[in-house]
Amino acid sequence: MSIKNNLDYIKSEFSNDSQLLENTLKLERFYKKYKYIIWTFFVVVILGGISYLIYIKHTEQNAQKYSVVYTQLKDDANNSNLRDELKNGNKKLYDLFLLQQAFKNGNISDFEELKNSNNILISSLASYYIGSFERDISVLKGVDKYTLGDLSKLQQAFLLINENKINDAKLVLGEIPQESNLGEFAKLLTHYMITKQ
Repeated sequence: MSIKNNLDYIKSEFSNDSQLLENTLKLERFYKKYKYIIWTFFVVVILGGISYLIYIKHTEQNAQKYSVVYTQLKDDANNSNLRDELKNGNKKLYDLFLLQQAFKNGNISDFEELKNSNNILISSLASYYIGSFERDISVLKGVDKYTLGDLSKLQQAFLLINENKINDAKLVLGEIPQESNLGEFAKLLTHYMITKQ
């Protein structure tokens, strides 16, 4: 009985070894057939990783560089060299600087320049300030609805109430959702309109 068990064991070992050899040969054939594609894939992955790390490092250095320029420009706002460097290097940070200066100086022409900014928040703030300062409802309607839309509607309603256009003001206030942070102010302004009628 033990000889039969030994023979079965040896057969199973040979079978396992032959399967291992067969799989190794298949793997070798696969490698020979696709070795250029495999090596190209690894080279692309490695070069892509290196390129990504270089890009991240470059972006980080630029952010630090223009942050320093921004800080220097805040201290010396009239330095045209720093302004040009920031404008050409980091337009978003330059727009932020211009917005800060516009609020500081209160000059409408500065806000007019920022009204067409690529940064939606800065553009909305500039449009809101222009529309509020000049009491221009058409400019307030152009304010981005996702940034300052409800505040713009509140301002529009206030201007319409001052022009005794109560029904138009009610329509504008009706566009402000109850869940909005300014929903309570819209309700208060609606009650105020009742006393104006």
